[in-house]
Amino acid sequence: MKRLKKQLLSCLLVFGLTISLPGCAGKNEEKQQESTTAETFEQFIDRIYREEVSCDTLTLHYCLTNPEAYDIVMDEITMGSLSQQEITEAAPELEALITQLNSYDYETLSEEEQLIYDCLQFILEKTAALNAYEYYSEPLGPTTGLQAQLPILLAEYAFYNKEDIATYLELLNCTLDYFEDVAQYEREKSAAGLFMNDDVVDEIISQCENFIANPEENLLIEHFNNVVENFDGLSTDEIILYKEQNREAVMNSVIPAYELLIETLTELKGTAKNELGICGFEDGKTYFELLVQSSTGSSMSIKQIKKALERTVNAAMLRLSAAQLTDPTIYDRYLAVTYPEGEPADNLEYLKLAIAEDFPALESVDYTVQYLHESLQEYLSPAMYLVPPFDDCNNNRIFINPNPEYADSSLFTTLAHEGYPGHLYQNVYFLSTDPHPLRHILRTSGYTEGWGTYAELYGYELAGLDDALASFLQDNQAAILCLYGLSEIGIHAEGWDEADTIEFWAGYGIPSDIAAEIYLSLVAEPASYLPYCLGYVEFMNLRDEAEDTLDEEFSILEFHTFLLDIGPAPFEVIEDRMEDWMEGQHTTKSNLSQK
Repeated sequence: MKRLKKQLLSCLLVFGLTISLPGCAGKNEEKQQESTTAETFEQFIDRIYREEVSCDTLTLHYCLTNPEAYDIVMDEITMGSLSQQEITEAAPELEALITQLNSYDYETLSEEEQLIYDCLQFILEKTAALNAYEYYSEPLGPTTGLQAQLPILLAEYAFYNKEDIATYLELLNCTLDYFEDVAQYEREKSAAGLFMNDDVVDEIISQCENFIANPEENLLIEHFNNVVENFDGLSTDEIILYKEQNREAVMNSVIPAYELLIETLTELKGTAKNELGICGFEDGKTYFELLVQSSTGSSMSIKQIKKALERTVNAAMLRLSAAQLTDPTIYDRYLAVTYPEGEPADNLEYLKLAIAEDFPALESVDYTVQYLHESLQEYLSPAMYLVPPFDDCNNNRIFINPNPEYADSSLFTTLAHEGYPGHLYQNVYFLSTDPHPLRHILRTSGYTEGWGTYAELYGYELAGLDDALASFLQDNQAAILCLYGLSEIGIHAEGWDEADTIEFWAGYGIPSDIAAEIYLSLVAEPASYLPYCLGYVEFMNLRDEAEDTLDEEFSILEFHTFLLDIGPAPFEVIEDRMEDWMEGQHTTKSNLSQK
């Protein structure tokens, strides 16, 4: 049963930028004071985009390859800062944005502007509500924490010219300062009685120690040396100089930053006041519901989400049982299932062709498939995808984790999640529709990860398996995903402890040691699994509604096109527009039949 966790973890850690208005407090104060309600809506959203992507150098670089084309010039190189004081001070600015947004006459806006309005309103209001809970937010986490993601984001910092190399080296030297902010924030969390439990501390410390175990062979040294050696236009002296400057920055800023984090967490270990989930804190249940809605883009209450997940699990379990009665060999065939063979790039090319009938066409795009550095393999998931810059959709990168622990995971369906028809395909397709750049960062994980999960399960239909086996695999994986989501709700909304979690999973035949691992992972990173399972359930609910309403007029190709054209958005926004889309399908089919 070890496959249970490994299969699920294949969909974690996909890099996605989300709007983080409070993080810009102070840096954009002068610009915000200049804004007035006299701005047109287009000027308003242009300004928000410029301010958001220029909060720090790393964000800007991953959002745009040529920021000057968008009238963005950063005066300083920075990783940004983290403090509760800045979040608190940003509250009036956030409320001012909400007030200004509400001042626009919705009916006079274009369809695209109305879509941006609805997405922005949802995100701003959820962000404002979450910010009222001081120190509840946690920047660290074993899988999705900043200390886990920063190494790969720094290593994959693209060099478009020599100036980018110089900027990167300065950015590396900001790491220690940024981690000092993180350390102070964690001390303040501890003082407020909101610090993480000891098991989570131990896991993060172990991760940090692993990353800096061999400083001279650190990923950020090895990878950088290889990149500059192959960078066109550099002289031998420049290569030597850059290598030395990079080594000094890693040794004097990055390594000490992780050492500081280790020291701080060691110092604070044992100060946790709550060993349970978020609901163990004051008003924790309310905070968790807001956190889930914000991350998933779903407006459902926790009670409604629980019922939706339970319905999915029960329906899947019934179909699994029926399948085994119909075909007694299907479980054995499930255990022995094989997928199209080949290297990762071969699988992606196979999937690209296999989706042609059911998904809208997309021009060929460039991508690279790389293997994770040894120092990251123990903690990162089997695969991950980096969202390309808004102005360079050909810059696509998928990372494969060769850790033997994931040897029994399906690389084929993992690549369906990360590549075609998953994240790579969805992101590039959306950028090809020429959206406003603000849409690039107005994303909720429920759409992006829900789509990735939907694509992963769709991958079983593309693998050349017979229909019964493909459905069996889909139902099994959907049930597992939703069981994780139900566990997350149990822990953070209902107060489950480890024993409760073990008892829950025992009902599905899962050993206690695996259930204990699940408990720790869910305690460590609240609302990290629900975007996957609830996002998938929301997409399936939309599909079921469209199939029931349109009946014989339903086209899976046109349904997928509708979802992809809308792009990342809260589900209530998608639902509102699907009514018009279905009416349009009726009209189109009626006109065709008359001809």
